Amino acid sequence: MRRSLLRALLPLVLVAADRGADIRGYITDRPIVYVDPIELPLFEGGTIGGRMRVRLALQASDSNGALRLYQQRPEARSVLLVALIDFDRAECGPLAPINAERMSGVLNRAIQRTGLSDARQVLILEVTSEPV
Repeated sequence: MRRSLLRALLPLVLVAADRGADIRGYITDRPIVYVDPIELPLFEGGTIGGRMRVRLALQASDSNGALRLYQQRPEARSVLLVALIDFDRAECGPLAPINAERMSGVLNRAIQRTGLSDARQVLILEVTSEPV
């Protein structure tokens, strides 16, 4: 219960960190920084045939890395968005299942190439797709 409470409060704690509060003692041993959800169109035959929603998080190497990642969220989200667009074009369709394992590899390679060294790995929290 204690760990789930910490996970639930982590976004609030990271907001406090953004405002200059010292919160290193409140972050768990595996700090996670949540990325704003991403929604992409799924194309089929030149038209939009569906949409895909993805919720992601970045696992930081340590609490100091989590603070730096929190401040770099817009850059990280942009990198993840570009990687998902490329993955979407090559791998996804409105009625086809999404290969989350392959998506994970694509996202993790994209983050590693950008130099966000504090990101240990990209976590896929949720992936949904639906036809339009």
